[in-house]
Amino acid sequence: MGCIIALDRDESIVFSKPTGKEVRQGPGWICYPTWWKLQVFKSIPLQSNQYIVVKHVILPKNKGKSARSNEMSLTKRTTTNEKDELLNDPDMQLIEVIRGPQIYHISNPYDQVSEIRSMLNLSATQYVVITDALTGAKSVECGPQLYCPKPYDQIGEIQNMYNLSSTQYVIVTDESTGDRKSVNGPKLFLPKAYDKVSKMHNYIVLNHAQYCRVIDTHTGIMRIEKGPQTFSLGPYESLMDVDGQSIFDVINIDTENGVLVKNLDTGINELITTPQKFIPSFTQAFIEIRKLIKLAPYENMILIDKDGHHILKNGLKDKSFFIYPYQQVYKQFWSNDLKKDHRSTVEVDRFDTRNQYMDYEFLVRTADNVEIILDVSIFWQITDLYKLVLVTQDPPEDICNHTRSEILSQVSKSNMKEFMELPNSKLIESVNSDKDDTFFESRGVNVIRVEILQKRCKDPEIQKIFKQIIDEKTNRIKNIEKQGAENEVKLCHLNGQIEAEKLVGTLLKIKKENERQENVADGIAEGSRIQNFVSNLGDDIPLEKKLQVYFDIQNTKRLEMIAQSKTTLYLTPKEVDTKVINVNTIHPTDDAVISNTQTRLNIEV
Repeated sequence: MGCIIALDRDESIVFSKPTGKEVRQGPGWICYPTWWKLQVFKSIPLQSNQYIVVKHVILPKNKGKSARSNEMSLTKRTTTNEKDELLNDPDMQLIEVIRGPQIYHISNPYDQVSEIRSMLNLSATQYVVITDALTGAKSVECGPQLYCPKPYDQIGEIQNMYNLSSTQYVIVTDESTGDRKSVNGPKLFLPKAYDKVSKMHNYIVLNHAQYCRVIDTHTGIMRIEKGPQTFSLGPYESLMDVDGQSIFDVINIDTENGVLVKNLDTGINELITTPQKFIPSFTQAFIEIRKLIKLAPYENMILIDKDGHHILKNGLKDKSFFIYPYQQVYKQFWSNDLKKDHRSTVEVDRFDTRNQYMDYEFLVRTADNVEIILDVSIFWQITDLYKLVLVTQDPPEDICNHTRSEILSQVSKSNMKEFMELPNSKLIESVNSDKDDTFFESRGVNVIRVEILQKRCKDPEIQKIFKQIIDEKTNRIKNIEKQGAENEVKLCHLNGQIEAEKLVGTLLKIKKENERQENVADGIAEGSRIQNFVSNLGDDIPLEKKLQVYFDIQNTKRLEMIAQSKTTLYLTPKEVDTKVINVNTIHPTDDAVISNTQTRLNIEV
């Protein structure tokens, strides 16, 4: 009893028989017994960038032979691609790589076929490191190519080649020998199989005012590189860091700046003040830049050398100087708070010999046990700096405490009323007096003057009473001053009125005199005008007629003035006396004068 199966062109069938396995290819009809097991395989199409791995299994009891005697030995088999290879496997297997493009048909029933794999497509700037799993040897495949791995190849990650510019470099370590080398750009660098490449480094750039120190860790040789330049480090070289800094600025030594260094061979500190562009050598350790110290004529400074001796620097003699090695500036801490209790201090390293001013507040107690707060101002001066340094550390505190002691001796003898009425000059007389007091002299200072700024009671209630007393005195003085001011204002007002009346009388006299002079001038002018008119009429006309003509002309002018104005004038018959005169007649008669008298004259213009 049997079965039949149809195979297509791209199909193969593997029969498992009691005596072994057999492969048959399509197309066609195949008959087989029912007790045979079968498995149908499709042909495998491979593209040009694909491949498969085929393992040819050889049974241990039939080494070098297939299951059927009529089949070709695997060692003599040739593949369809001339690049395919057969590799011996220690597990009695032969491994074959089948590359595309082709269609693969299974020909050995004992073959084990892998899945379709893609070849490695490497561009012109890519490479891959391949490790042979059988021997452990490494190799590098670079593009451009389509690379097909071998059966036992372990493929690394595809990487880009190192494209180094003209300012870049890399450090390459050969892991097989341990040797190191540096590769500088510009270059497209392809590492070898055992090369370990560092990250890309940029060239070190130094300008004209910079330098750096380079040490070769292989030989221990050190060198200094100065700018301006760019350079790359060698495979065993590195920059020497100091406090996290590897590139340093060249130190400019001039008349204002010096450099303090330590000589590492002798351990002695040296101060270099010669003007130059200074770069410390390998036997010199840079410590600091020291500025030239300048003192004003009124300033002083004290230096302490390594033996503890004090060196005085005076602004008149030592106007400028450097602090040499093993010298330090002497400093004091002076109280600068209002109570001078050394809770708040200021650092002083330059001592001013001019007059100085400070405020001081302290508490005193009168004979009747009333606490009063005094605010004083003290003017003082340094006279001997050596004594000040040797005797005291805080001169303002000593001066204020001594002043407080002197004032307390005066306050303790008086009660509150006497103390409040006591003049400030009397209160500080003991401090400002020129008596022999060695306290200030022993400290090298001189108190010029002490002034009391304010007196106030510590107890607010007593201060209110004291304020009321002061207010009453102030109001009394204020009222007296106010009354005096009012009286003075009234007196000034009366004096002003008197002076005004005098000026008014003088003004009236001047006005009358001016009017008189104006009238005299007008009379003289009018008389001169009449005289000229009368004299011009001729000598043959009597004087009375001349005057009559003059008066008539004046009346005519008055009427003309009235006629030119828009005015209505009402006159009585007696007030109208109008005459028309022919002035061209030399000897006018009474007939030439026409008199027209009306009871009412209405003139409208």
